[in-house]
Amino acid sequence: MIITKKTIEKLKEKDEDTFEKIYYEYEKLVFYICYQITKNKHASEDLTQETFLKLITSLDNYNECGKFKEYIMMIARNLSKNYITRIEKNSPLLDDEQINHHKDQSNLHKVIYFINDYLDELSAEIVTLKIVHNFKFKEIAEYKGLTIGVVQSTYYQAIKTLRKEINYE
Repeated sequence: MIITKKTIEKLKEKDEDTFEKIYYEYEKLVFYICYQITKNKHASEDLTQETFLKLITSLDNYNECGKFKEYIMMIARNLSKNYITRIEKNSPLLDDEQINHHKDQSNLHKVIYFINDYLDELSAEIVTLKIVHNFKFKEIAEYKGLTIGVVQSTYYQAIKTLRKEINYE
């Protein structure tokens, strides 16, 4: 979806149809970013909603057409990191049993969990962004602050690892 100045203006005017289109376009990506940081399904669902609310209230700060995806990703990352900071101050870290208890059983989430089980964190994130969210290597490189070459080699090595794991089962 291409975000134009007209789209932003409609969002600022609280146009429900435009908001709905934006929401359904970016909902899964935002949830994924929140989950990668929090490792908590329920918190990620709440943070996804909070991200879209923050988006609407902060549109006056957005002024670069063409970078909308990055803007919404930044909001999701910041809210998730703030959530983790609040949690760390108030309670012990979640253990693996608590995290596994919250796993969603949808096919998409099963794929993401499979990827996370067999790959290191960076590789899992690159593969998920590429396969699940259809990012281009260049977009992943910009998002992660890596070179395209590092992203590509990490991706292909990760795919090779996943293929080996599938063959052993």
